[in-house]
Amino acid sequence: MGNKRHIKKGDTVYILSGNERGRSGKVIDVLTASERVVVEGLNMVKKHIRKNQDQPQGEIAEREGTIHWSNVMREDRYLRNRTVEEAVTTEEADDKAESEE
Repeated sequence: MGNKRHIKKGDTVYILSGNERGRSGKVIDVLTASERVVVEGLNMVKKHIRKNQDQPQGEIAEREGTIHWSNVMREDRYLRNRTVEEAVTTEEADDKAESEE
């Protein structure tokens, strides 16, 4: 298990894999023991709440589930890497177009 934590509470992260791939959100909580993060509004799970005085019928509540921190990347870092990759691919495409002419 890697003990490098590159994400902190309050960071905006980009989801790299899973059902929520391609979305971004703010980190609510970092669980270091299980190497997972909770991202606001993403990976929603249904939690069944037992009957009690507050909810006499019980309840099914939705809340954010955890995502392993290897599946998220800080959004600023993702955007920086993406612009470098796009620049390289456009240069390669330009080189191919010039060589064909």
